Amino acid sequence: MTSLEQHHSGDGDNIGRDKIINEIKSLAPADLVAPMELVFESLRQKNITTAKTQIVMLKAIAQREPESAALVEVISIYGGLVDAQDQDAAWATVARIVSRATNPIIRDVCQAALLQLSYRTAREGEAKDLYVSEPSPGAYSQEAYLRFYADEKQIQTAVKGFPAEGVLTGAVEGAIRLHATNLAPELATRLNSLYSSYNARVLLAIATGVALNPDLAGHHFWLTRPEVKERIDKLRDMAIQLLDESGTDGRVHDLSCSIIDIYQYQSAELLEALKKRVQHLDPNRSEVIARCKALAGDDTCLPQAERDLQAAYGDPQKRQAWCRQFHEASTHQLEEVGPFINLANPSELGEWLSRKQILAGASEMEEAYIRLVADIFRRSGQAGNPVHRREVSEHVDRFTTEWESALHTIAPTGLFEIAERLFALNLPNMALKLTTHVMPSHELWPSPYVLTHLHCLQEAGQNKTFDEVLARVKGADQSVALLSFQSVQAERCGDIDLAIKLSESMIELAPERPYVWYRRCYLLSRYRNLEEQRLFHERVPDSVLLNPSREVKGILFFLTLAGSFKRAESQWVKWMIEDPRGHAVDLVNFHFGLSTRKTEPMQVSPSVERCLGAVQYTHEGDTLVRLIVDDELEGSECTLKASSQVGQLLQKLSPGDCENLNMATYKVEERLPPYVACVRIALTLRHVQNDGSDCFVMMHMPSDPDELIPFLEEKMAKRADRREDLQTMGAIPLYLRGRALYPSNAFKAAMNCWTDQRLTKSRLCNIGDTEPTAVVLDAYSITYLAVTNTAGYLLDTGNSLVVPAATKETLEAFLTEISDEDFMLLGVTDGGRLVRTTASDIRERDAHVLENLSLILGNATVVRPAMHDEELDAFTVKDAVDATVYDAMQLSIANEIPWLCMDGTFGALHNMKGHSLVNAETVLLRAMVKTPFDFEQRRHALVLYALGALPLPLTLLDIYRLAITPSTLAGFILFKIIQTHGREIFAAEGRPIILLDTIYLHLERLFCNEALAVTSRYSPWVSYSSHVFNHGISLYLALSGTGSAEFRLANAVHRMAQLSIDNQSFLKSLMDRFVHFARGHFMSMEAIRQNYQSIGEGRQQHELSAESEAESRPIMATVTSESQKE
Repeated sequence: MTSLEQHHSGDGDNIGRDKIINEIKSLAPADLVAPMELVFESLRQKNITTAKTQIVMLKAIAQREPESAALVEVISIYGGLVDAQDQDAAWATVARIVSRATNPIIRDVCQAALLQLSYRTAREGEAKDLYVSEPSPGAYSQEAYLRFYADEKQIQTAVKGFPAEGVLTGAVEGAIRLHATNLAPELATRLNSLYSSYNARVLLAIATGVALNPDLAGHHFWLTRPEVKERIDKLRDMAIQLLDESGTDGRVHDLSCSIIDIYQYQSAELLEALKKRVQHLDPNRSEVIARCKALAGDDTCLPQAERDLQAAYGDPQKRQAWCRQFHEASTHQLEEVGPFINLANPSELGEWLSRKQILAGASEMEEAYIRLVADIFRRSGQAGNPVHRREVSEHVDRFTTEWESALHTIAPTGLFEIAERLFALNLPNMALKLTTHVMPSHELWPSPYVLTHLHCLQEAGQNKTFDEVLARVKGADQSVALLSFQSVQAERCGDIDLAIKLSESMIELAPERPYVWYRRCYLLSRYRNLEEQRLFHERVPDSVLLNPSREVKGILFFLTLAGSFKRAESQWVKWMIEDPRGHAVDLVNFHFGLSTRKTEPMQVSPSVERCLGAVQYTHEGDTLVRLIVDDELEGSECTLKASSQVGQLLQKLSPGDCENLNMATYKVEERLPPYVACVRIALTLRHVQNDGSDCFVMMHMPSDPDELIPFLEEKMAKRADRREDLQTMGAIPLYLRGRALYPSNAFKAAMNCWTDQRLTKSRLCNIGDTEPTAVVLDAYSITYLAVTNTAGYLLDTGNSLVVPAATKETLEAFLTEISDEDFMLLGVTDGGRLVRTTASDIRERDAHVLENLSLILGNATVVRPAMHDEELDAFTVKDAVDATVYDAMQLSIANEIPWLCMDGTFGALHNMKGHSLVNAETVLLRAMVKTPFDFEQRRHALVLYALGALPLPLTLLDIYRLAITPSTLAGFILFKIIQTHGREIFAAEGRPIILLDTIYLHLERLFCNEALAVTSRYSPWVSYSSHVFNHGISLYLALSGTGSAEFRLANAVHRMAQLSIDNQSFLKSLMDRFVHFARGHFMSMEAIRQNYQSIGEGRQQHELSAESEAESRPIMATVTSESQKE
């Protein structure tokens, strides 16, 4: 982990060196003082080259006296001017004086110089021995020994009592050298207290950094404990203060750059302080200083390769050349690939990843990790592509599964960078698989990494863990981001008052930030009345709305919804004048977003500030729209200055007038309010600059009404063709198919799926709880109950209907929409003809749907999920299914309430994971059986079931009752049931005879009653009895076992003849049907007659199953009794 670089010695403003320099000047001969001062000044100016030249001249002058020569060498040593090849000569010169000098101060100064010169050299031991042999070391040599050689025990001994400033200074620097985390800050504090000075403050800051290093070594700074962060903040403030005191001290530069590196260069105050001293930063001291110097604006200190890399970021051609050069190398080291991954485009990354090996000398895990990072970067801009998102998810799964035990060893910097990219891909669940392993369990602070992790937890539905981590974040109430997270969490949990209260705290904390106002506007718009919204909108400062941003434009949207369009109008016109291309998309979204919402009336102004108006005109036949603005404004491609020739001409002309100017003809078509003109300009620009990724299309509708319908049919038929591909694809679960077909409206999707026989549906779930007391509903179960008219049956069984809050809100909005008198939906038939559906059509044709939806809405109870962590595996389907489905699934999991799941695939998965599931087939069947059969109530469900549009629990008794219903519609339904579901119902052993009985009942019921069968406006004008007979007998022959076709048909004839023995006229009609059937199927009438006689004589009665008779007889008796009553 990052640590603070500590350089407490060197060419900084070191008070110890300054004292010795002052001492040397007092000891030196008068003729050497001036040349010495020149050297000292060069050192102060950091001009080492000049200082070395001056010291050579000074040495030449001082050679006449040994002591003077030694003093000059001392200056060289303390000034850092002794080159490696000159150290032996310097040592000899100074050592001679130590052994001969009679002046104790000169001896002390020279001995101190020897200790410094010998540090970390071969002469280190000799210098220490020389010092130890000194019976009474001087203050300078004692300070030097403590600084460079003393151990902790010697330092503690030296500072007992009241040590001199020099001794205490040396002790502090020695403790720093030893990284004595307790002793160094203790002595530095003592030094600053006793001998306060700039140098003492520098040493205190450095010692504070030493004490922090062990804490920084354990965790990344953004994952450290809050108290560590607070200490770093204090150290940062100390560094800024020291920079203000002296911007030339290299020690403070080292410390400051180390601190900003720990902050990941995200400390504006410290960076600003360094920028002011950029000319004094020495890039040779460390790589971090060089980077800081480049960040401050001077990149001359960077290697050429790094400067080329920086240039590639800002120039497309240089970027391409840099990446091409990278590709030309066969393999790369681990540390070399980061810049390429950040620079390369998706195709370049794909080409690189296609290599068998991309790293040289790397471990298997490092290779796998870099491949994962590059793959995520390659797909970063493809959040809307579900295939790519799935591939990224699978890649993350493979990596985390294989290397789970070692994930904590990956540097958090890289992990959180790809976590943010995964979040941008709407894959927070995948991001958590990486970040969770490096998140510590101790107390945290609102750092960028903590915010990223919490955001991923929230969006992945890890609500319990979110609360647990949030509880460990100190200062959560002082972070706008965390207050926002909590506000969103409160809203999702249904505590709107708390959500609004938290948004108010955000405003108090950062009133200058647009987002805090946007958040409050959104909450009030959704959950509060118009009066409360308007009162709050008055509080929004104009200063917040000045600079365009997503949040500011959102605030303007809510202001307009509540009737404050004037504030929005002036801002949009201003922005469109300044940068029309930059704001075109947002203005179109803003304007049409208002058109789909209930909005207070908008009164557009004929002019706004600095914009006199607008005009639509033709210039040489081309239609243009321009804003006419004040001359002082710097306009754009969509403006005209009011005093310009064209501007004056267009202001003068009336609509319809034209005039020539400079060989061009101008004709005014229309004068426009500025806002209206801005919208038209935005529409044109959005259309023109669309690169294909924008779903926006601008079409010119035909002005002739006769051409409008063919135009719409052509456009909508193309969209229908694309939908048909999804409809005809097999093996797609209902929930996934519905979402793909109608992604914008859950209930519309479900309604269309249940009524479309082309869509394959699974059977009703027959696993799970058979006797639930409450069931969780989603859009598909709600609409199933509605279109089958069975909501009341389910309620009559005593079951409570449970829905998530958002589902009830969506249902209420859908019911309101389709019930509105102005509702109209346009579509095309399979033949491509335009068809419309109005509210009156729905009431007339599908009144039962409206009744059932209202019944469910009135009886549904909103239940919110208990605090839980959503299953990350389930989260992978969140975007693939409708929100009502996902919410129902999570509510069922969290509260252990059975889910009425209408998709067999999802139901089986839900049940397999041990979650509560409703046995839909059993529960719905029991609900229907308890209610007397009423064809008028059941016809809707039966038609859809018969057509194969949806599954339906049906008993044999229901089929018999359907057969005896005197209705041509019932006949049609029976015919389609036999055709669509016949094998499924009647193929079991003993069931073919029931099929015969069903046919008999239907024919007998309608015999001589065909006119009575057309009793309702929905009844077909044609009887389907022949269809029932022909398809039914054909199915019977296919299912009734062995023997010839004639034998099996003879069995059917015999069965029906026995049932109709008492009704000779009906029997004759029945026999006529059999004769026509036999001839139509080219059967032998003689063979049928002989088989019939054999059956009648009882020779082959064993072919009729006694068991089937037993099953058929009681049902037939019940139905015959009901038929007679009717």
